[in-house]
Amino acid sequence: MKQKRSDIFIHLILLTILGLTLLPFVFVINNSFRRTNEQYHSFFGVPESASNLVRFTWFKLTGQPDRIELRIMPERKDGKAQTVRAADVPMTRISYGEAMSNCWHELYKGFVYAWQVFRPFMINSLIVSISSAFGVVLVSSISAYVFARYRFPGHRALFFVIISFMMIPWVLTLVPSFLWVKTLGLINSYWVLILPYIAGGQIIAIFLFKGFFEGLPEELFESARLDGAGHFAQYWNIVVPLSKQIMAVVVIVNILGTWNNFLWPLIANPDQKFSVVSTGLYYLSQTQAAGNGDKSTMFAAYVIASIPLLVLFIYATKPFMTGVTAGAFKA
Repeated sequence: MKQKRSDIFIHLILLTILGLTLLPFVFVINNSFRRTNEQYHSFFGVPESASNLVRFTWFKLTGQPDRIELRIMPERKDGKAQTVRAADVPMTRISYGEAMSNCWHELYKGFVYAWQVFRPFMINSLIVSISSAFGVVLVSSISAYVFARYRFPGHRALFFVIISFMMIPWVLTLVPSFLWVKTLGLINSYWVLILPYIAGGQIIAIFLFKGFFEGLPEELFESARLDGAGHFAQYWNIVVPLSKQIMAVVVIVNILGTWNNFLWPLIANPDQKFSVVSTGLYYLSQTQAAGNGDKSTMFAAYVIASIPLLVLFIYATKPFMTGVTAGAFKA
């Protein structure tokens, strides 16, 4: 009995912590469906359009269609807030179908406006994140394979030199990196993001790959060499198939880092044509603030920006945990 009470108490604590953790996400999602004036009156209120959907449906089912009245706010096509106050708009009696259509439109219009502006930023982020993750995995896995499977003069010293770069704060390299890419003429392009991300992701990736590769059985490589396999054949036919889990770890870590990075894309790509999600959110917030924007558009943009990471979390959690565990045991 005492054990059962203890388990219930622990579960209650965990559920409380989970609720507090998810509260900001609930706040953002809820406000993406609410007009600006609703948000000013209550932070955690139910969207008025959602409550109207339920209320009007009840009126329809109970035979009270004459009670279906709604304030029809003037429409803006640019995602900005209405200049007319809701209190100044009279209630209008409309049909049930018109009321449902209006309520649904009020719920998702913030996402429509946000997607119109935010779509290029999402595409840019996908291009940069996927390309840089592929480059990091390709280059670092080959480098780590050389460090793990071959011995040459100074290989340990060279490996420690590479690892030592982790002690240098990235902020110290910001100005030299900018001057370097400016000299190369990479400003305002995808390459100014992809190439530095590939270079910056090498250190931790080489460290993870090397520890995993050193744990692979030597007998596999001896058999391959007896069959006449060269260096690249051993890498491609032995190392790559056995390292998919640790590669998934490196890919996930790099995608998360590049997707959420803000300062470097802001500095290196002043042209919004090549802006990514993080800088796109910044530009959108500045535009909305300057133009008295509808806050639901901004919150909808936050939700849209988090969807790819949510999908990555759902489908990559198991490979990530398996890869981390495998890397720990191999190392």
